[in-house]
Amino acid sequence: MLKKLGLMILALMLVLAACGDDGGGGLSGEEQAKADEIKAELLADTSAENPFADEESASCFANGIVGEFGLERVNELDSGEGVEAGFEDMTAAEQETVADLAMECIDFQQMIKDQMAASGLPEDQANCVADALSDDLLKDMFLAQIRGEDPTENAELMEVIMSCLIG
Repeated sequence: MLKKLGLMILALMLVLAACGDDGGGGLSGEEQAKADEIKAELLADTSAENPFADEESASCFANGIVGEFGLERVNELDSGEGVEAGFEDMTAAEQETVADLAMECIDFQQMIKDQMAASGLPEDQANCVADALSDDLLKDMFLAQIRGEDPTENAELMEVIMSCLIG
């Protein structure tokens, strides 16, 4: 049972390790170029746990980031070390915005179901966990991840996992 719990926690951490965002229409040419740069970076991560591995999700997030923060702020946050490197320089409110954008762009429940099932967890348990994760809990876990905290140190998450594994 502990092995299954470990696999489930690992799957959840991998899901949250990648970042996401929503589309923002009406970008200027320069803004769209920056959004395209961010999208390309997101798409370059071909790992299975990247929630932005498809064009739609990556565009949604990249356009949303540029649309919400503006070109000047995005450039301030761009250290050249990747999208995730800018998170630590964001204000708490900006991190909240990033998490909101990710929630709009990604079906985290489905992604978690798929990853847990792929890791060997029985489908009914994977569905139980993913279905029990509220949007607020998913957002809290995403925020913990981008703040460099351990998202698995969440009592509500552990309650969900234990109730699904033990019954």
